[in-house]
Amino acid sequence: MRQPHAVIVLPNNVEIDARAHRNGLALTEAGFKVTMLGFGPADSGAISGIPYHVLFTPTRPKKLSITYRVVRKSFHLAARRRPPAAVLKAVGKVDAATFAAQRALAAAKKRVTAPRVTPSRPDPTTWQGMLPFIPDMEKVLMPKLIELEPDLIIPDVHLLHLANTAAQRFRNQGRKVAVLYDAREYVYGLASDDRNVLEGFPALEAEQIRQCDAVVTVCEPIAQFLHEKYDIPVPPLVPNAPIGNLPRTARPMTIRDFLDIPADAPLMAYAGGLSVHRGVHDAVEALTELPGVHLALGARRPSSYTLELEELATRLGVRDRLHFVPFAPTHEVAEYLASATLAVFPFLPVGNHNWAAPNKYFESVQARLPIITSNMEWLGERVTRLGIGEVFEHSNPSDLARAARLVLADLDRYRALITDELVAEHTFEHFSGALIDTCLEILPDKLRPGLRPVDVSANLRSIRRDMLGQRARLADSDLFEPRPRLRIGTANSAGQARMWAHSLMREYPRVIAESVWLHRDQPMGFPVDEIITPSQQHTPFWQQRMKNRLEDRVTHVLHESGRPLVGSAFGRAFWQESAWMSSVGIRQGLVFHGSDIRNPRRHAELEPCSPFADPGDEEMAELTQQLQRSVDRITPHVLAFDGPVFVTTPDLLDYLPDATVLPVVVDTDLWHSDLVPLSGAHTPAVFHIPNKSGLKGSDVVDAVCERLEAEGLIRYVREENLPHTRVRQHMLESDIVVDQLRVGDYGLTAVEAMSSGKVVIGHIADRVLARYETEPPIVRATCATFEEVLRSVIADRERAADLGRRGREYAVAQHDGRRSAQILASFVGEN
Repeated sequence: MRQPHAVIVLPNNVEIDARAHRNGLALTEAGFKVTMLGFGPADSGAISGIPYHVLFTPTRPKKLSITYRVVRKSFHLAARRRPPAAVLKAVGKVDAATFAAQRALAAAKKRVTAPRVTPSRPDPTTWQGMLPFIPDMEKVLMPKLIELEPDLIIPDVHLLHLANTAAQRFRNQGRKVAVLYDAREYVYGLASDDRNVLEGFPALEAEQIRQCDAVVTVCEPIAQFLHEKYDIPVPPLVPNAPIGNLPRTARPMTIRDFLDIPADAPLMAYAGGLSVHRGVHDAVEALTELPGVHLALGARRPSSYTLELEELATRLGVRDRLHFVPFAPTHEVAEYLASATLAVFPFLPVGNHNWAAPNKYFESVQARLPIITSNMEWLGERVTRLGIGEVFEHSNPSDLARAARLVLADLDRYRALITDELVAEHTFEHFSGALIDTCLEILPDKLRPGLRPVDVSANLRSIRRDMLGQRARLADSDLFEPRPRLRIGTANSAGQARMWAHSLMREYPRVIAESVWLHRDQPMGFPVDEIITPSQQHTPFWQQRMKNRLEDRVTHVLHESGRPLVGSAFGRAFWQESAWMSSVGIRQGLVFHGSDIRNPRRHAELEPCSPFADPGDEEMAELTQQLQRSVDRITPHVLAFDGPVFVTTPDLLDYLPDATVLPVVVDTDLWHSDLVPLSGAHTPAVFHIPNKSGLKGSDVVDAVCERLEAEGLIRYVREENLPHTRVRQHMLESDIVVDQLRVGDYGLTAVEAMSSGKVVIGHIADRVLARYETEPPIVRATCATFEEVLRSVIADRERAADLGRRGREYAVAQHDGRRSAQILASFVGEN
């Protein structure tokens, strides 16, 4: 039976859309196959454990009015800044009046002249003409949506027409496809000065909503409005509430991590979008009547409005208590807000604010923050009825200050009303049933047997990983107060740069860390936070922009494998840009992975079975010469480097004896298996990732394993050039993993295998073993002893089970990122 396929279509890049993620998780748990389809920079992958595709094509640029262009240019020349919000609002009113006059003139002209045929330009009086970017998105997304063959399509208002059109195409072919309109906001009240927006979206909704099979929305007033306006059933409520049962993390990132204020200082937090319509300036002005109280405002980057707020705070003498902080990753907002004292919503009565049920309200409740809000209809009624805060008159800073004083004077009473039961009622889990029930009602009956409900624990763990990847981008602005910021690159070998960066942020949330990879000809095998192209690294414009960015925000860098971080601006090696880094106050470190610093000549002296001792073929001889030249070139500069040097394995201390071991990191949740090695009646599976160069001793492994497989003792699994996802699949299904027999220490493959609870066989030299505080539970073998060792492991099931258990414990203790984070925290001055 085919599994029903739900496709969530979005007008954004998917990553930022927490609501779509939550809906996708609910549908996944209910048994749907789920795909998200978005519009933005072309990309594909998975987020929150849900696959997505993002497609892009250049859209028609918005035509700027002459008035706007003149005003913007004047401010740029005279004040070197964007026009203030108040000026832009006035320009918007002028443009609206001009636009209305132009439409009236066009309508009058149409009545007295023969119409010209212009099929390529939509009628400006229709939603297609007012919102031309939507047809552009539809043109790009439609082929992919059809290709995905959905059974259920979930759009917001932007792609409502796309969803209905696609569904009708399938219906014309005799296949029922349902459409669920996610009415996220009141489109008749969008906070915008653009007349096209104010008229276009209502026209789009009015034309399309009755063609949908069902509608859900976010709060009672909007549900009632849609019912009365369109004569449809009252839509079920699925508010913008956060997920309540995310796995715990080491220490959540909080607002106070970005502020240098006393731990007990009262802190008001506003975490929504910044615009004059949100009334944030009233909260800034209220600080004059709230001595000792600080205000934190979430932001992305400097804007005309942030500049106005800074100027206002400076004029009022409260600039030292106004703080701009980064937005939190989409699913970490509640944890982020939790360190504040209270939440403030100073909305003005424009647009849909009267009926707003903002996600920040639900996140504030989940953060157990008392709330002060302006007298907006939904928010005011809710806060008053629950008793969890106070309501003030909008546009009245003194009344805002009065409400804040009331809450601050009796915090314990307000907090006591935010009970566990109330918090649970403000989570997505509390409302997700309404979404699922609605989807099941409109799903064709014949498809329901194909539903495959699943446990979404893995998805929730994926969210934690994905959110770490958002932190660096959200904090990438000089608007925020200085914090340690580490940049690691540009090799990203086996994804370790990203794993180190994310481990550091997970354990030390004050730090922002990011990984970067220089993309060459090879496909990207591991995730990374930022990609640099070869053309960028050689472009002076990009180099200068990168230098400005590093100088403004980055405090520490970690050069991987001796690579530079500013492209070829100074040269192709770390030592060529070190002087500049030092001159701008950036502290540098080096990290090496293996062959980038392992000296073949010295290795051949130390290891009897060294692959460099007697290269058996031309390929290995050429590789040995190449590695020797590289190491001879870089080692003197490394030894002369005035800064910390890290290596990933203790064997590399043979070449850099003063270095510090920075352990490799694996996701021990992802690399986990309940399969006990050699248990059951199956033939033991032995897995090895071969290496053509001979570094790992794959020739010996192949010969022995093929011989034992012929005897029926094992099933040998070896595949070359495997993508990492396939490596994990094979490893989790195996009993024994063979790492390497020639290098003298264990590597990432062994760590992944130990984390998965497998028996690991590999070569650890005696001198290297002495450098470990805790002996790795790896069965030691050399080229000469491998067959004997493998046979002994196969013959002892109890020993195999014990090795698997101890290997898992060792991997979690040594390689889950905590030890590496502690070392990197010392480097950036955090412990």
